[in-house]
Amino acid sequence: MDFTKTHLVLLIVSTTLLFAPTTYAVRTPQARVWTICKPTTNPLLCYKTLLPKALSTPKFNMYKAVDVEIQEAQAQVVKTVAKIANSIFTSSDKNIANALTICKEQYGNMVDSLIEVITLVSKRNAVEARFKFSAFISYHSSCEQAFVESKNAIPPFADDAKVVYDLGANILDILKAIEDRETRLAHH
Repeated sequence: MDFTKTHLVLLIVSTTLLFAPTTYAVRTPQARVWTICKPTTNPLLCYKTLLPKALSTPKFNMYKAVDVEIQEAQAQVVKTVAKIANSIFTSSDKNIANALTICKEQYGNMVDSLIEVITLVSKRNAVEARFKFSAFISYHSSCEQAFVESKNAIPPFADDAKVVYDLGANILDILKAIEDRETRLAHH
């Protein structure tokens, strides 16, 4: 009897160890994306924009992630510029029209900033890209300030502007993470 019980216990333990998950399990695309997005300004927006591309792209990495966020920011800026242009056309308040004109110019600067950063990211120059892209947030702030100065009016595109800001901040956060990672690797 003891022999059978011992064999049974050994069989159960061996089977359990054989099928137990290892610490070297392959990370899912969802886990990789969450690792990239978790420290960003708006992790849920980051996750939502990156996951579809990560699922369809083998070897999805931080450079690909920042590229996807840049493309998403470009699309959102273009959408917001269209709303600004329409609002300028329909605004009857001179102060708001002036603020909208400032915003249209600042959003144009954002597009230029995105184009410049695309080139730097394609060259894998995260340090310079982050430095150049920091102006993106300044352009956004200048637009907001124009509305504050126009009697604290709320921009007619406030929701879109928030998404633009969050995407821009996420881009900066990912670029910073790339920069930090590359610095760590260079010192080892």
